Amino acid sequence: MPTLTQWPTLPDDVIDFFRSAFRDANRHVTERLLNVPNIRETSLDDALIDSLVPFSPARRLPSGAVVAMDIHNIGGLRRLGGWETADISVIVFVYRHTQLIAQKIGMLQSKRLYPKNNDVADDDPIGFLYGMNAFLKRQPNSPLALLNRQFEFDDTCVYGAIKAEDRQIKSIAAMNKSLGQAVYYLFYNPPSMPYVIKNAGVERQQVTTNDIGCRVYTESEVNASMSGVEKGRSPTFSQISAAGTVSN
Repeated sequence: MPTLTQWPTLPDDVIDFFRSAFRDANRHVTERLLNVPNIRETSLDDALIDSLVPFSPARRLPSGAVVAMDIHNIGGLRRLGGWETADISVIVFVYRHTQLIAQKIGMLQSKRLYPKNNDVADDDPIGFLYGMNAFLKRQPNSPLALLNRQFEFDDTCVYGAIKAEDRQIKSIAAMNKSLGQAVYYLFYNPPSMPYVIKNAGVERQQVTTNDIGCRVYTESEVNASMSGVEKGRSPTFSQISAAGTVSN
């Protein structure tokens, strides 16, 4: 086991700790997507943050390193040129005795994969203006018909909230040009492909094998994968998957 004076690089247990934290968050978020397949993208962001919070307090690892994390939901708050550039911010810290020896910040712009029926409960600006009224005054139709919906995911499904040559993409590129590689793309997916969810909500789904789930790519990788996508169109799972080395 390395001592504090033998640190040419970060100890293995530091890397293992952060990988374990994000692996657990990946599973938790993917389970939420399976159990509520038309869930809002922002609710998946909440799930990721909730899963990382227990790993955030400072703790000493067997190598003697002290690690800590700050996690923030910044969606809709931090803007560049009037456009949201990131939804989640994660900052990791590594200390040696009382000295900070490593720090890394990553801002994540999240996008969820849409099922083939495109049935996703996106945030609605008009509904937002109604506030709690939208929740208190429900639609009169019975929700029983919703029990028989089927959600299918395959390589042709799109990330419906990202569009080729969109203003948001340009804002992210401008921010990374100014700050260096700071903003990454986070994509929410089912645990494998193809994937079919029937009678969602009838029985709780659990993820035991997560071959896909949450994936993170650099802005340049995503831009390259979308180079052949027509302006205003959304990229498919297969197009984004060809972007580069996956994070998980």
